[in-house]
Amino acid sequence: MSLQLFSILLAAVVSGARGWGYCTAFGRGGVTLTSSFPPTPTPIPDGCNEELVGPLYARSLGASSYYGLFTTARFARLHGISGWSPRIGDPNPWLQIDLMKKHRIRAVATQGAFNSWDWVTRYMLLYGDRVDSWTPFYQQGHNATFFGNVNDSAVVRHDLHYHFTARYIRIVPLAWNPRGKIGLRLGIYGCPYTSNILYFDGDDAISYRFQRGASQSLWDVFAFSFKTEEKDGLLLHTESSQGDYVTLELQGAHLLLHMSLGSSPIQPRPGHTTVSAGGVLNDLSWHYVRVDRYGRDANLTLDGYVHRFVLNGDFERLNLENEIFIGGLVGAARKNLGYRHNFRGCIENVIYNRINIAEMAVQRHSRITFEGNVAFRCLDPVPHPINFGGPHNFVQVPGFPRRGRFAVSFRFRTWDLTGLLLFSRLGDGLGHVELMLSEGQVNVSIAQTGRKKLQFAAGYRLNDGFWHEVNFVAQENHAVISIDDVEGAEVRVSYPLLIRTGTSYFFGGCPKPASRWGCHSNQTAFHGCMELLKVDGQLVNLTLVEFRKLGYFAEVLFDTCGITDRCSPNMCEHDGRCYQSWDDFICYCELTGYKGVTCHEPLYKESCEAYRLSGKYSGNYTIDPDGSGPLKPFVVYCDIRENRAWTVVRHDRLWTTRVTGSSMDRPFLGAIQYWNASWEEVSALANASQHCEQWIEFSCYNSRLLNTAGGYPYSFWIGRNEEQHFYWGGSQPGIQRCACGLDQSCVDPALHCNCDADQPQWRTDKGLLTFVDHLPVTQVVVGDTNRSSSEAQFFLRPLRCYGDRNSWNTISFRTGAALRFPPIRANHSLDVSFYFRTSAPSGVFLENMGGPFCQWRRPYVRVELNTSRDVVFAFDIGNGDENLTVHSDDFEFNDDEWHLVRAEINVKQARLRVDHRPWVLRPMPLQTYIWLEYDQPLYVGSAELKRHPFVGCLRAMRLNGVTLNLEGRANASEGTFPNCTGHCTHPRFPCFHGGRCVERYSYYTCDCDLTAFDGPYCNHDIGGFFETGTWMRYNLQSALRSAAREFSHMLSRPVPGYEPGYIPGYDTPGYVPGYHGPGYRLPDYPRPGRPVPGYRGPVYNITGEEVSFSFSTSSAPAVLLYVSSFVRDYMAVLIKEDGTLQLRYQLGTSPYVYQLTTRPVTDGQPHSVNITRVYRNLFIQVDYFPLTEQKFSLLVDSQLDSPKALYLGRVMETGVIDPEIQRYNTPGFSGCLSGVRFNNVAPLKTHFRTPRPMTAELAEAMRVQGELSESNCGAMPRLFSEVPPELDPWYLPPDFPYYHDDGWIAILLGFLVAFLLLGLVGMLVLFYLQNHRYKGSYHTNEPKAAQDSHPGSKAPLPPSGPAQAPAPTPAPTQVPTPAPASGPGPRDQNLPQILEESRSE
Repeated sequence: MSLQLFSILLAAVVSGARGWGYCTAFGRGGVTLTSSFPPTPTPIPDGCNEELVGPLYARSLGASSYYGLFTTARFARLHGISGWSPRIGDPNPWLQIDLMKKHRIRAVATQGAFNSWDWVTRYMLLYGDRVDSWTPFYQQGHNATFFGNVNDSAVVRHDLHYHFTARYIRIVPLAWNPRGKIGLRLGIYGCPYTSNILYFDGDDAISYRFQRGASQSLWDVFAFSFKTEEKDGLLLHTESSQGDYVTLELQGAHLLLHMSLGSSPIQPRPGHTTVSAGGVLNDLSWHYVRVDRYGRDANLTLDGYVHRFVLNGDFERLNLENEIFIGGLVGAARKNLGYRHNFRGCIENVIYNRINIAEMAVQRHSRITFEGNVAFRCLDPVPHPINFGGPHNFVQVPGFPRRGRFAVSFRFRTWDLTGLLLFSRLGDGLGHVELMLSEGQVNVSIAQTGRKKLQFAAGYRLNDGFWHEVNFVAQENHAVISIDDVEGAEVRVSYPLLIRTGTSYFFGGCPKPASRWGCHSNQTAFHGCMELLKVDGQLVNLTLVEFRKLGYFAEVLFDTCGITDRCSPNMCEHDGRCYQSWDDFICYCELTGYKGVTCHEPLYKESCEAYRLSGKYSGNYTIDPDGSGPLKPFVVYCDIRENRAWTVVRHDRLWTTRVTGSSMDRPFLGAIQYWNASWEEVSALANASQHCEQWIEFSCYNSRLLNTAGGYPYSFWIGRNEEQHFYWGGSQPGIQRCACGLDQSCVDPALHCNCDADQPQWRTDKGLLTFVDHLPVTQVVVGDTNRSSSEAQFFLRPLRCYGDRNSWNTISFRTGAALRFPPIRANHSLDVSFYFRTSAPSGVFLENMGGPFCQWRRPYVRVELNTSRDVVFAFDIGNGDENLTVHSDDFEFNDDEWHLVRAEINVKQARLRVDHRPWVLRPMPLQTYIWLEYDQPLYVGSAELKRHPFVGCLRAMRLNGVTLNLEGRANASEGTFPNCTGHCTHPRFPCFHGGRCVERYSYYTCDCDLTAFDGPYCNHDIGGFFETGTWMRYNLQSALRSAAREFSHMLSRPVPGYEPGYIPGYDTPGYVPGYHGPGYRLPDYPRPGRPVPGYRGPVYNITGEEVSFSFSTSSAPAVLLYVSSFVRDYMAVLIKEDGTLQLRYQLGTSPYVYQLTTRPVTDGQPHSVNITRVYRNLFIQVDYFPLTEQKFSLLVDSQLDSPKALYLGRVMETGVIDPEIQRYNTPGFSGCLSGVRFNNVAPLKTHFRTPRPMTAELAEAMRVQGELSESNCGAMPRLFSEVPPELDPWYLPPDFPYYHDDGWIAILLGFLVAFLLLGLVGMLVLFYLQNHRYKGSYHTNEPKAAQDSHPGSKAPLPPSGPAQAPAPTPAPTQVPTPAPASGPGPRDQNLPQILEESRSE
């Protein structure tokens, strides 16, 4: 029992990458390491996972040679007792498997020779249907080299990214263990395959007739395999009379798919779609094609590469009639399709929606029609090509010496511009003949002793990857060369020549050393394929050459051509041009707007703001809003000013567009074409901007606009993502109104737009559209101009944007937390950029893993702070763990300062940069393939499972031009907070009055936009002195429109401490309302629905207000603040005749009156008032009184319906006004008001801080009558923060040394000093009693709540520290206050008043 347990544990430990027995292999093209124990096959969904080598007879395993009796090919089975090893010195070793019939192959596994130092580290996989024609299998990235073993026991399995079919498999070792020799045990995984082959000779074709005539389908599948040596040919075609068709054809050795689901003259979009795939498909190898369609979504698969696309048009069903044509057209179908070459080659297993048409053709089914002689076996020629792929490859064949005619011919194909094709030394020492490829031409060079070298060229762009035939003949006094036997294209040269053929002909290169072989050429070796070699008119027998019976060779492969199109798919991004060689490709990025090895890095800046910061002036600039993303850069006009830069995008409708004759059934569709940019590119600009606006104007004559609030509008506009919007300029999202509908100024008060009045005169609705997520305007739809004399005109101004809302998208990690984002889907290139700031020595910034957690080897990408001086970019793309490190010797990265990190990886290189340090580069091996699409979440702030957490701040994190919304994922319960709270958590000076703390690079600022104050810490009062009769009116409907715009910004710019769109205040951590100290907040209370005070979206009935202001006056009565409405609701704060302060509400039918103070406030001293209402809860604080809470009765409504205007100083409202308000409205307020804020409206700040001239909208919203001068009204000083130790000259550190003397002298001196001080204090007391026989009280502006309740007692002193909010208490009892003493004279009116008290007190 113990022995069995030990065996099980040992198997689990050694099994390695099998992953405990239930983990699947590592993705497409991945590698799985297994143990030397016989593995349990992993279940595969399609069941095609049989081990095919084990059951074979020994005769099915062959090899080029063997080392010994027990190392023959028969021992090359997985987990066998030996293994195959070739003889030492075998120049071209290979192991071959005959599967006896055709199979589908899905995986290959290798193992070293048993109990030895012999294993293969790299090898090539060849396959074919016959032993004299091989095709190399290319992994993704066009890499034909497979990684092998690292020891003799572990099994390395490669799951192929697509399945191929073959009978013969050949393994060619390329490298092996240097301490041993080649040793190999092999496993092939797959299943039997049934093949139905059709051969077409270029004049043949077949057709398949549908069983029920016409066919209509929502989904379709077309699949087949083909091989050919022709560049053009029609593979498949089907169509219908309604315009539906599907065509698959070869053009220039590329596969083209043409498809349409039909088109209609009514539908605006055409239905034709063309997709291209592959290259050099005329290589006489099998290529698998599959087309899948569901609706308009389609996939084109070619040899495992999937191209996903969406069909054009508006239909989703494919209607076909009668038949499908294979290999060409039959009968009358030729008339419907333009001329196409018929296909010449082999087609296998044609499948249409689970119907095997090829099998039906082999069985000569009645629904199959034949034209010509279609064969049922492949009759393709076998030319026996040679593959030249090594650095010193060559083939040397003998010739017939001393002949007077030099004749050579051959065929070649390559991607290289240069390379040696042929070299031969002439006999009798007469010189040599050299044919070389140079810049795509064949150059001929004939050098003879004592004569000038003869050089000439022929051909053009012969490095196109296709086969080209070269015939060269030289004899006495002339030479001739022809390319591809094109008539009239041969080149003849007459020159005095003396020709004697030599004994050797070298094809593809020269062997080393040249002195031994007599091949003296300085040309590089040729890389490509050659076939049909002829020397002196005789065809070279390459089979004899392969078996060393004729000539010599090195680093070549026979019976195969390993050419592949490395530019398909194109790894050059942004339409970069791809140029390839035999083993690599190069990207040319000119005219793309990008740079780099794969055209991934943008050339232009992202916005006009970036140009402003770089010192540019106004003008036309090219911007790229999405950086390295897929959208192209475009030209805009940058209006660069001192504090911001406006990005202006013009379009083709900058002039008025006149519309007539349109209706709701056939509306006019006015598309907006922006200059130099598509809708998606302009949308990217708006999405990355802090603020955008676009003016829209609609003029009408007997033409309606939005009709009614609940009906479908006659006219509207379409914005981003083709979304329809039914609000007009100057209005808000979500409501069907125009600007006049907000302030009730429409021509017809019952309607919401001027044009909806439908009057026979010109009316206009206009305004700004400012909701960023809806812009830009892409189309304007007009639908009510078909009546007599009806006409409409619309006008649209350019899109204007400023700011960057991505640069400061910041988050702070305080504990070990992680943000989860969707996995990276970056295909072949990835760039990451972000800023970090930390004091921690290490942590992972981001990580994305692939595959299941239990998998032994998983692909990943990770950027981390490894040590305080090392930033590491680590990844595994299939070649093992690799990393790049930026090391700092002069400082540490955890210095609590911002650092910029940029990392990039693509098929060419990986690189990393920190701040302005040099790039750290890592070139990728040739033919590297990268597929950066992961199936696990992207973790930001830690590694997977919250390992190695990062503690600090991250901001502006972008992946391939897309900014991650870090602030939107912040969760305080998990230890993540929006913004970088390094400075804002404990600022030296807080942001007062609701100001927002904004973290910057190495400091912080206070955003005072939503407050009524300004200054660096939002602590400077903005007020005005009102003369008698002076008043201010602020239109709240205009303010609501501005609030809607601000709300749209806040939705995309979360504010720390409260939800987007929520007015900062009573539930904001650290809020400083009024004059209270830092950290003050209101008590918690239920907030149903979390209303937004001051803004309720599409309605105008607000359920809460937040009002704060300060004032000083000596006159009464007066109205300080009044909020009117379009109904009878109002809110007022007024001073009664006796000088006391009163709050009045009219909500619904029941009024509410609350006495704010019981003592007069007309003492000329500053007073502050803070009022907050949420539904029926009212919170009040006056000066330094404790906070009080009141509740409205159920008879009082909870909404202030339709607020209209805010008045300061006096009410000048038209209509019915409450008599109580009229009673205190005359003669008006005289004094000073400051810090006035009603929700997010600050009228005095707007009046005094808005640059002149004001905008028309703002000038309409605000009106001032009389003299209004700016003043801070002697505002109450705020409580100063504690002075920082480094700024305090009297600060003593805790370890300050204190020197003292413990002797008797110190004790006596202490008693003496104390006695003198006591005597001095006594003298001062006697002096005070002698000169002040009456005691008085100093009357200040400090209210004394106790005195209000008990007039006979003294008032308590005000607290010296910040006021703390106690639990809500009832309102103070209203007690009549005695009349104040007569005021002082004119000279002493500004002096404090002394009130006499009786001597008995």
